[in-house]
This record gives sequence, C-alpha cells and structure tokens, in this order.
Amino acid sequence: EWALRGVSEEELRPPEKLEPPKDPKGKLENFWYHYTWHTIDAVAAVIVLTILIVDMVTKTKPDYYIVFATQNYVSSAATDKLKSELEAYGRDINGDGKVVVQFDTIVFSLSDYQVNTANQMKFAAHLSAKDMLIFIVDKETYQNAIAIHEKDGYKFFSPIGVEVEGLEDGGRYWNWKGSELRKLQEMAGLPEDLYFGVRDISGSTDKKSKEVYEQSMELIKAFLTKKPLEPTGTTSANK
Repeated sequence: EWALRGVSEEELRPPEKLEPPKDPKGKLENFWYHYTWHTIDAVAAVIVLTILIVDMVTKTKPDYYIVFATQNYVSSAATDKLKSELEAYGRDINGDGKVVVQFDTIVFSLSDYQVNTANQMKFAAHLSAKDMLIFIVDKETYQNAIAIHEKDGYKFFSPIGVEVEGLEDGGRYWNWKGSELRKLQEMAGLPEDLYFGVRDISGSTDKKSKEVYEQSMELIKAFLTKKPLEPTGTTSANK
C-alpha cells in the first residue's frame, strides 16, 4: 500500500489490447511497422540472387582462354584490341554464334605487394594445372617465370609449325616486335617484345587437354598466317 500511495486506479489498469487493423491499408502499415528491416533484407537477397542467376544464364562463354602476363600495367584498350584481333581468326567452338577470347591478365611489377604476390601465385597455378594453353608474355616474364624451367631438353612452348616472320626459339613462339600489330595505336603502351605461343603438353593422356591444345594451336596458326578459321567442321568444347 505504501508503494502504491498516490497512484490512481487508471494507472494500475492494464493497457487495453489494441485491435488489429481491418482495412488493407491499415494491415499494410502495421506489417511495414513491425517487419521493415526483415522485408528489406528479404528483397535485397532476392535481387542479388536474381542478378547472379541472370549473369550465369546470359554470360557469354569464351571459346578460347589465354594467359596474358606482363611485368607492367596494360590498358584495357590494348587488351580489348588484342582480343578482337585474335577473335577475328578464331572459331565458334561452343556454338553460341560468336567467337570470344578471354584473357586472364596477370601483372607482376605492381606497387602493391599483396596483389603482386597473388598474381605470382595465379601464374604458378596456371603452370601447374595446365588449364590454359595459349600464353602471351613479355620478354622479362618469359625469362623469369618460364625459361628457368626449361632444362634437360624440355621446352615450354610447342613448335607452331608455320613459316612467318617473327618466330623464335626454333619456331616455338612468335615475337610481335616489328609487326604491323605492334604498330597499332592501341598497343603503344605494351612491351616491345611480346611472345605468343602454345604450351607443349606432349605426353599428356587427358582427352580434354588434347582437344584444347588442338584448338589453341589452330587459333595461333590462323592468327599468324592471317587465315581465319572456317566456321564449319567445328568441334564441341564442353565448357
């Protein structure tokens, strides 16, 4: 009684139970009041999931994958032009109606130590996995990351088997130095010596690797001889 002294009966009376809204507008306002952030989170999740699904369904699948490794930064204009030049000679392997070349661009001499280390690990992973067989590398990258492994007669690049100017190392790779391609305006920032070649996989028994090797060598030969591949008689590459 002492504790309740001065407190009216109205104050002690329990609050009346609110009646839930009966009209649609009231129900919507009530729902939004109680579940605002739950709704926002759910909508955001649906949007992200939709974007991922659309990207997976509509994303263009490349016909050729190429490791493009240099010591210095390469502009997007240069890589785009180089890809379009290669695509002009390729074949629509996956049958989607167009030829697409995809670069995995790796730059070594970056100021960011962590990014530089990550790129070195990525390049080493490609060498180990043999997942990409066409390599475009500058002279320093070739000497520091590839030539050091060429011992006891082993050669990284396979003989290309065409007769064109610019072939080096017994015809195993093409150096674009002095070529018309090198003189294009978009290529101004790229190295003077840039090697194009197909990795040798002799001794491999993997059917898929052999198929990719044949397609890769076919593209390089067509590119160097300036003879676009015919669209007929393509082989299917299950990507």
